[in-house]
Amino acid sequence: MGNETKRPLMLRLSKVFADPLRMKILAECSMREMSPKQFFEEFRDWMEFRAETMSRVSRAFEILEEYEWLRQTRTATGGRRRGAVEHFYEATEPAVLDGELWADAPAPMKALTSWRILETFAHQVKEAIAAGTLTARADHHLTWMPLLLDQQGWETVVGWLYAIFFFLCEEQEDANARMAESGEEPIPMTVALAAFESPKNTTNIP
Repeated sequence: MGNETKRPLMLRLSKVFADPLRMKILAECSMREMSPKQFFEEFRDWMEFRAETMSRVSRAFEILEEYEWLRQTRTATGGRRRGAVEHFYEATEPAVLDGELWADAPAPMKALTSWRILETFAHQVKEAIAAGTLTARADHHLTWMPLLLDQQGWETVVGWLYAIFFFLCEEQEDANARMAESGEEPIPMTVALAAFESPKNTTNIP
């Protein structure tokens, strides 16, 4: 469902970050195509924990399509669908607030966006710990580092983090193409990137 005039990006972003369900749908559809029914069935435990319903999931997909975060890729009928048509979607782009947009964003939106990101990441970590996958692979990586930088150093580090983020998006597209050709089973992976100013009285450089 495209609009002739693209909606303002800040408005579109607010539709994603206002709801953890929409954030999760967009994250999953950035990796593969999904239908509302498939999403509901695969994440039933998460749905029940948050008291989400199938109608809420369908509505979230509709909103994300309306605001151009999702596009319909195909439909399917038959099998257990009993005559119903199942619609599949994929993400059009990642939901990103770059430096300029972030600077112009209202303070409440900044706080809500940051909280939503941390909330969904914490849930990913909790699930990985429960499943025993957090440190299951020998080549897993989990580090953080406090720094004391000048303005140029700050801008350099943040610039590299943005570059890594967009590299990850490109690698996901490349991996999708390779797996479609090879039939290889995907390896679920969570990558977190963060850079924020620490309170001066708690910065502790080893």
